[in-house]
Amino acid sequence: MIAFEDVYPWLNKFETSHIRPSADRILDRMRTALGEDRAGEGRSLLQLLKDLACNFQEGEEVIEILIECAKSAYDYKLDGFKEAESILMDAASRAWSDLHRRAVIQWMLGCVLWQSLPARQQAVISWRNSLSDFEQLARQPGLPHNQRIWYQEVCCKLEQSLVETSQELGGDTELDQLPATPEVALPGPSEQISISLLPSGSALTLTSDTPLPTGSAPTQTSDVPQSLEFAVTHTSDILQLLTISEEIPAGDFGPSGSDPFPIGAVEIDRLSINGHPYSIHSTRGRRVINFPLDQKMTVVKVKGDSLDLENITARDFVLLHRVDVPVNGDIVMAEIVDIDSSATLKLFFQEKDTITLKPHSSNPVHKPFVFNKVNEGFYIRGVVIAVLKPI
Repeated sequence: MIAFEDVYPWLNKFETSHIRPSADRILDRMRTALGEDRAGEGRSLLQLLKDLACNFQEGEEVIEILIECAKSAYDYKLDGFKEAESILMDAASRAWSDLHRRAVIQWMLGCVLWQSLPARQQAVISWRNSLSDFEQLARQPGLPHNQRIWYQEVCCKLEQSLVETSQELGGDTELDQLPATPEVALPGPSEQISISLLPSGSALTLTSDTPLPTGSAPTQTSDVPQSLEFAVTHTSDILQLLTISEEIPAGDFGPSGSDPFPIGAVEIDRLSINGHPYSIHSTRGRRVINFPLDQKMTVVKVKGDSLDLENITARDFVLLHRVDVPVNGDIVMAEIVDIDSSATLKLFFQEKDTITLKPHSSNPVHKPFVFNKVNEGFYIRGVVIAVLKPI
């Protein structure tokens, strides 16, 4: 089995640490205190680091500090691994758009959950999510050869580890039947989302009464529906909306705001827009699409044919996560300064100091755009996580 300490060095496999010297010194003091059995001082420093991480602006540094805290909590079994579990859940929720770190964190979380017998199936779910992320990383277009080989080798190791895990569980766990870990949070009070069963008893309706924020969707794609009806079938990819919890513990679910041990998830694989049915198709190589924790989502109508060879046409809608940190191979909605009068869909690729926004179209009029810096000449308005195609 691939252990926590085996995966830990993978965090910065292809880049250097982002932790500033002042935070690094506190980390050293914390490790020393815990190693010398000064638990009170060590816990105080760990809490200080967690508080500092919440105030830092650099996302990579925050994630790395949390990982270092989780490793110390795991090494010294603070609260019987509960502290490490809580910190890793927080780190995973912050690493949504950093696919590499998210994959590493999910495997670490599985290692922590494995220490508790009742949580071992949850550990396998976390490991499967990690493997899925690594598989997506290995498929990224434009990836340097050495990185692709490394990701492919990691995938083989993780697959073998999951086979060994299945055997250790007695062979009774059908790993392919386990659901992916939901990465969603309950909607906030201002979002006014209501859920009810349709008369058939086999579907549900989800309607948002809150208009989309002005300026969040590009002018090119203004036909954004204000109301969506979601009907459950079994013909396309799956969108996980909400987790199902057996109960809500006192003090809520911890730093991530989500239940670490859900008993299920609210899932849909078909929806209707303005009364017309649409199927759901992932753009990230995974059958299960996790609804982002921050819920910064928009449904946008596709116009044009710049990605028709990706099977994205003017008949479709896209589910857009409003973030500005894509990874290579993501489909992004980009505003290109002084070129397009409104935002357009393109494939995103970054290699060293070069950023390319590429069409994938049968129409030769569409050309790639090359830039040297992020947000210089273009702006990312969001990342497409699913394509909604008419049935």
